[in-house]
Amino acid sequence: MEDNLTMYDLMADVEKSMAKIHKNEIKQAEVIEVTENEITVDIGYRADAIIPWKEYSSEPVVDKSEVKVGDTFKVAIMRIDDGEGNVLVSKRRAESERAMGEIETLYKDQAIVDVKIKEATKGGLITFVKGVRAFIPGSQITDTYVEDLNSYVGQTLPVQIIQFEPKNRRLVLSGKTLARQQKSQKRAERLSQLVVGEVYTGTITKLMPYGAFVSLDGVEGLVHNTDLSWVRIKHPSDVVKEGEAVKVKVLSVDNEKGRVALSVKDMLEDPWQAAMGNLEEGQTVSGSVVKFMSFGAFVKISEGVEGLVHISQICDKRITKPEEALEIGQEVNVKITKIDRQEKKIALSILAAQTV
Repeated sequence: MEDNLTMYDLMADVEKSMAKIHKNEIKQAEVIEVTENEITVDIGYRADAIIPWKEYSSEPVVDKSEVKVGDTFKVAIMRIDDGEGNVLVSKRRAESERAMGEIETLYKDQAIVDVKIKEATKGGLITFVKGVRAFIPGSQITDTYVEDLNSYVGQTLPVQIIQFEPKNRRLVLSGKTLARQQKSQKRAERLSQLVVGEVYTGTITKLMPYGAFVSLDGVEGLVHNTDLSWVRIKHPSDVVKEGEAVKVKVLSVDNEKGRVALSVKDMLEDPWQAAMGNLEEGQTVSGSVVKFMSFGAFVKISEGVEGLVHISQICDKRITKPEEALEIGQEVNVKITKIDRQEKKIALSILAAQTV
């Protein structure tokens, strides 16, 4: 019976044995030829399938010699007949379809993905996730303002998928939340390492009317004006500047609120205590008027040491305000009438000095 098979019958049997294919179907392919313009593959169909180089990968193929006869991979059917009897297929599209399912899982799980930045555009950065083109808006790269987007090209960044539209193949990524989490974690770790009473070297990062902020390797602490200098200051810029390296002593650490109180003046010699070795009650010294108050005038008698001359001790005639008898910067002789070492206060008298 088999001997009576005609050539037509044989061709019909072969036709039946060949796989049926449909547009968008995913098939296994084996490379049978590689040329400058395309790759020819066998997909188990009666006709060979063609892959244009642009359909081989989502990224430009630099070295075509990497593709060898015998290589196998999945392809997606694009056209069953390209007009010349060939089947047009795409490895890139097959990979993309498979990737879409994987990307959906990453999106739902809010997984962290490391991506390499390919290029910078006006509004952000371009990269790929599982071979699918993705966009990172400039405002989502990190948790701070990015001035030079091009500086990220070639870098690998950890990101999360924040927008996924499979139908439009739209993929938006963000590294902002991760950057915040990393900083928060680093800050918590650094806070736990700080020891009250210990001395550290930091950098002045910001000056405010009430004090200076100092960075201690991931943690910012505040040096209040009263802890910046032993002498009174109007503004932190009177004694420090942004970018300056300073040694600070840790006064307190609030791990719950993330606050650190620091002191610069504790690293310096207290001029008041140093001067006390040469000053005593009843002593007459010279000084200069530095400040007026309604109740008297402050006189600087040594570096970092000021005393108060009560308005009743300025002159022997009745005055309503110290400006009536004194001027800022005026040199005067004063007698030390009282020293309160605990409160660091000195009472002075111009009148008593005149009777000496």
